[in-house]
Amino acid sequence: MKGNELRTCAWVVFAALAPLTCRADLYSASEAVEKQDFARAFELYRELAELGHPEAQENLAVMYVNGEGVKRDNALGYAWAALAVENGAGEASQGIVKQLEPYLNPAARARIAEVQARFGKAALEERLLPKPYVPGTAYVPGTTEDAKPCGMRSPANPDDFYPFDAKRQMISGVVLVEVTVAPDGRARNARAWYSLPANVFDEAGRRVALANDYDPPKENGVPIACTMRFKVKFSIHRGGGVGSPTREQEKVFTEVRKEAEAGDPRSQLTYALLLEMRPDMQVNPGPPVNWSLKAAQAGIPAAQYLIGVQFLASSREQSRKKGLAWLQMAADAGQPDAQAALANYLLRTNAGGDPGKVQDLLEKAAASGHRDGKFHLAAVLAAGPDASRRDPKRALELLSQVKNDVDFDPTFFEIRAAANAMLGEFAEAQDDQKQALQKARRLRWDLTDAQARLTSYAASKPWVGNFFVY
Repeated sequence: MKGNELRTCAWVVFAALAPLTCRADLYSASEAVEKQDFARAFELYRELAELGHPEAQENLAVMYVNGEGVKRDNALGYAWAALAVENGAGEASQGIVKQLEPYLNPAARARIAEVQARFGKAALEERLLPKPYVPGTAYVPGTTEDAKPCGMRSPANPDDFYPFDAKRQMISGVVLVEVTVAPDGRARNARAWYSLPANVFDEAGRRVALANDYDPPKENGVPIACTMRFKVKFSIHRGGGVGSPTREQEKVFTEVRKEAEAGDPRSQLTYALLLEMRPDMQVNPGPPVNWSLKAAQAGIPAAQYLIGVQFLASSREQSRKKGLAWLQMAADAGQPDAQAALANYLLRTNAGGDPGKVQDLLEKAAASGHRDGKFHLAAVLAAGPDASRRDPKRALELLSQVKNDVDFDPTFFEIRAAANAMLGEFAEAQDDQKQALQKARRLRWDLTDAQARLTSYAASKPWVGNFFVY
């Protein structure tokens, strides 16, 4: 892949992940300052400062000291300047700390301590940020602090699923896939979190994921379901390599890296994505995800989504809570991938509490054209627990819109069967369920539940339940 194509590819991914709307981000805050809308700028900087972004913390400190957009408060100005210094901010923060230090009384120091207790490094690492990177270690947020619960017994060959057009055009790429591994050691609910180039290898990656053999963990000697995430690489080069970088590629990496190091959030995310494609060109210590994290703290919803799904891969509850927090931020900003991912997590863990929340998230994702949003929404509309919110006719309409992307998955036919059964079309339901069984048999799934649904439809009884809990 040539240099310009490489950068374009990363920007296409960024655009694909970009939100329809946004909340606080560094660009909006800077724009508010330029317009002298200091009240707006203060609110935006405060939201980012609370995520640990050093530039936002420094700007917030300056606004407190100058009384811009907020009543002047030297104690809070000192508090945020001290946090900014802790996170590597520049001379402005250091100057505020040095200037105000001699004038702090006990009451002011108590207020400063309160801010530090809520938003200092230790506090943010407890509820939002990953543990500091240790050089030389393999690092992904939320996964280095514990062992992965799933194992891979026998991976499928990606070449068997290489998209024809991509191979013809000699395009290489990678897709990040997550699956639920059922107790039978086979994958269900394969999700492509992102692919590079964008959308080229999504389906192929999901097909590989369904074809793999997995090794689920055991409790008291009995296999249990687990979640696993991995990258599937598609390469036209012999041995799966990416080839030596061209001068043009090196130039692109240098330009983007300089912009990222200068603090530009979009460049930080772009640089992280470029490194995912060409990890051999890494110059900075630490994993690519560190750059995504910087962009996430700067309020970029696409980066918040990526950090969120990374954290959700953990088996630790604390890390999953961090992931949910980042996903909620991105979802609130209108990021459809985050909306679908958050809903998917609530579905597969059966942790929705309020089923309406899951459906509302999926409605938002589907409204933006999100494929997984439509697919999972169809499942809820076809057989969800809330009868008042079921709509099997609409479920069938949504399935028809995503058919070409997901009809290799037996679950597609199971959802369609459930929708037809809910409409009283039991003959069609049985036909769909038989197709689901046929495909599931080829994938070597445990057929117990699918067979039970077929029996139900044969008895003219609809089925109600969650297709994504195993």
